Amino acid sequence: MNFTHLKAFYYVARCKSYTIAAQELNISQPTLSLQVQNFERYYDTPLLKRGRKHIELTEEGELIFSYAKKIFSLASEVENKIEVMNTLTSGKLKIATTPSLAHFVLPNIIFMLEKDNPELKIQITTGVSKVVLGKVLDYENHIGLIGRVSYPSNIIYKPFISTGLYFITTDAMKDKISLKDLTNYPIILRGSGSATRGYVINEFKKRNIPLNNRIDCEDASAIKNMVRLGIGGAFFPRFSIEKDVNGNNFRCIEILEELLVHIDVIYLRERKDSKIIKKFLSALNKYGASD
Repeated sequence: MNFTHLKAFYYVARCKSYTIAAQELNISQPTLSLQVQNFERYYDTPLLKRGRKHIELTEEGELIFSYAKKIFSLASEVENKIEVMNTLTSGKLKIATTPSLAHFVLPNIIFMLEKDNPELKIQITTGVSKVVLGKVLDYENHIGLIGRVSYPSNIIYKPFISTGLYFITTDAMKDKISLKDLTNYPIILRGSGSATRGYVINEFKKRNIPLNNRIDCEDASAIKNMVRLGIGGAFFPRFSIEKDVNGNNFRCIEILEELLVHIDVIYLRERKDSKIIKKFLSALNKYGASD
C-alpha cells in the first residue's frame, strides 16, 4: 500500500475539499488529485462520487476512510509518545550500571536529573561492565555507566571520572606498596566481564608479576567479607571502601604504580541526538560541577 496516496485520499475525505486538503498537506491541488486517482486506480475501486458539488464517498470509500482514520490516529499517537519521550518530562529512562556505581555514584546523578525532570520514571539495572555494554548495544538501556572496556565503533563513550584503585587486606603491610610486593599474595578478583578485573590482571601481566588469583566473586560485599576474614586481599576504588576503612574492617593500602580505573558514560551512536541522552549528560555535568 502506498501510504502517501492513502494520506491524500484521507485528507480529501476528511476536509471534503481538494483545496483545503492540498493546503494542509502543503502540496499543489493537481498533485493531490493525481495521488487520489492513482490510489483508486491501483485498487481498481472508485472511492469518491464524482460529478457532485460536494465531496462524497462511495460505499468502498467510506470503508477505506474508516480504516484510514484509525491508521492516522495511531500514527499521531505514536508521534505524541515519541515527543513525550524526547522532551523527557515524562516517560522512562533506562540506565544500566555496575552494582558499586549504582550504590555510590549514580544516586547523586539521579538527584540532579530529577530536579529538572520531576515526572520522569527511571529504571536502573546492574551488572558487570561487559554485561551493561551488551544491554546498551541491544537497545535494552538508553545509558550505561561503567568502568572502561573495549567499545565497538557504534558506541559513544564520555569519560566521567577516573578513580584510583587501593588494595584492602587485614594483614600487616606498609601504607604504600608496589605490585611486586603482592607477588603470590592471595588476591580475590571480581567475576568475568568486570572492568576492574580486566584492568588488574593486565597491570600484573604487563609487569610480569605472578598473580595468585584463587577466588573470583561477582558480589563486592562478599569480597569485602572474605578480606575481613583474612582469606585474601582485593582491589577497590576508594569511594566504595571508605566506610569500611573508617570502621577498621580492614586496611587500605596505596599502590605506588597509581592504578586508575576510568568510568565512562556510554550510549549508541545513533542515539547521540536524542533529547533523553542530552538531558542525562546535562545532569552529569551538574553533578561534576557540584562535586
